[in-house]
Amino acid sequence: MSLPISESEKLVMEVLWQESPLSSLQVVERLSSEGWNQKTVKTFLNRLVKKSVVSFEKDGRRYLYSPVVQREVFLSQESNGLLNRVFRGDMKELLATFVHNKKLSNSELEYLRDLLDDDQQGGSA
Repeated sequence: MSLPISESEKLVMEVLWQESPLSSLQVVERLSSEGWNQKTVKTFLNRLVKKSVVSFEKDGRRYLYSPVVQREVFLSQESNGLLNRVFRGDMKELLATFVHNKKLSNSELEYLRDLLDDDQQGGSA
């Protein structure tokens, strides 16, 4: 990705990751519970196109929008950015901060244990 994505832009991306291509009206429909209007959605879609994370194709009189970057790739880049920006690349410090500041459920702890076990065995989660 060429530029950081704002929280509002992430909401639009989430809609497009769930289903695409979509017109701006379809994106508005999916964000209606958030109180978004068509002008706002079009503004954010245009920003995302300029950032090269969303593409569009003309379909008659409307434009259909699709994400260029997969959600998993985006999340990986975001988490690496957080790790480097906030924790100077120290994964141990990041995990300790999250574990100490948020009471993890038993299922979350079990999930983390499974991830670590898989990683030690050379597998992938």
